Amino acid sequence: MALADYVGRAPPEGADGTRIDRVTAHRVWNLESETTATCANCGTGLSLGERHLLVRLVSRSATADLDRRYLCDETCVAEWVGETSPT
Repeated sequence: MALADYVGRAPPEGADGTRIDRVTAHRVWNLESETTATCANCGTGLSLGERHLLVRLVSRSATADLDRRYLCDETCVAEWVGETSPT
């Protein structure tokens, strides 16, 4: 599945109308310090200076303030939205 195919899908916490707005390959370039996050799917610690996926979420009831989730890779995105594999 292409990353763009996840747009409009509901994440696990999407019961309130939250949907995926965008999924992109991402890196945080910061030479002064290392930025970290936790994968929303598997809980792995991520160094955001290395390749990971950034998922922007939007709520149908809100018009601003997009929320973000970080995921390891395409496999984690597929599992996170309930797909069995990223085909």
